Amino acid sequence: MRAACSAGLILAVVLWAAPARAAENEVSGSVAYFSESGSALTVTLGHYWNLAGVELGPRVGFAYLVNPNSAGVPLDVVARIGISALYIEGQAGLWLIFSRAPTARFHATGGAGLSLGFLRVGAEAGYLSSGALIGARISFAF
Repeated sequence: MRAACSAGLILAVVLWAAPARAAENEVSGSVAYFSESGSALTVTLGHYWNLAGVELGPRVGFAYLVNPNSAGVPLDVVARIGISALYIEGQAGLWLIFSRAPTARFHATGGAGLSLGFLRVGAEAGYLSSGALIGARISFAF
């Protein structure tokens, strides 16, 4: 826990101290097969800063898991690298899933996709505490 607090403090200082660069917002939606319950759907809002060629920022929103029906709040930190029209990204954080135990679940995924101006389309795979995720994401930047 102490290491996580220290890492969070260092990240906050780096983001605060970095020179003002273009920031970008994005709304995204994803659908994934979740091995624990069938499927997971998310709608999220992200805000990113460009730090030395890596976009870094939080992504938060609403999650819905089926079988049994559960709602939740994904709280992730995302790192994305653009390579021409392609991108690769990784995200990690906690999802707060209501009406399931445990409520707080670790989440980490990696993905790749195509950047078409304000539109990004990609695929991702990863882990949500006690199950694998594999799916697709579409994002609109503004």
